[in-house]
Amino acid sequence: MENQTADLKQNNRKIEKSTLPWIVLGLIVIGIALFNLWLAFNKKPNPTPEVATTNVPEFSLINQQGHKLTLSDLKGKVWIADFIFTNCPTICPKMTQEMANLQSEFDSQEINFVSFTVDPDRDTTDVLLQYANLYGADEKRWHFLTGNKEQIYKLANEGFKLAAAYHEGMLPHSRKFVLVTSDGEIYGYYDSHQKSALKRLRKDVNTLLGS
Repeated sequence: MENQTADLKQNNRKIEKSTLPWIVLGLIVIGIALFNLWLAFNKKPNPTPEVATTNVPEFSLINQQGHKLTLSDLKGKVWIADFIFTNCPTICPKMTQEMANLQSEFDSQEINFVSFTVDPDRDTTDVLLQYANLYGADEKRWHFLTGNKEQIYKLANEGFKLAAAYHEGMLPHSRKFVLVTSDGEIYGYYDSHQKSALKRLRKDVNTLLGS
């Protein structure tokens, strides 16, 4: 009887030794399966860059010479836009000076500049002409535009996606430059007060001009 019991125990140990690798392998397979399942449900998708482009909407405004300027007049030309007003005591003088620097730098190339006033009630064509002359604006390439206030604000906020508003006598607006392609498509935005952004703007202008 004792021999039978001993044989039974020995056989059980043999079975355990023979099945142990299979049990371990099974546990490993189950573990891998569970891990892959966890990854499938918890993996965060890689963010895809926004590739949607924005086109500048049609507009019809008056420049410092009293001439109408529309988006169609700029077709086929690369141009840089900004929103300013002549009485601005803070960010506008630097913005306009940086625009003047760009005009000088790209003097021999086919690029235009467009400055929209966010204060059309005070910035008449005469006022804009004086302001343009102060910064040495080339009337053929640098347009200071005034006109209907609602159109300008809609153009800024909805067209160029730049902030512009009238609030308690103040005229908060963006200090960014906007580079527009010859097809009227917004190519990029650049902080006019940051050297690195202006350097990038110059690089992008040369890219569009094929320089």
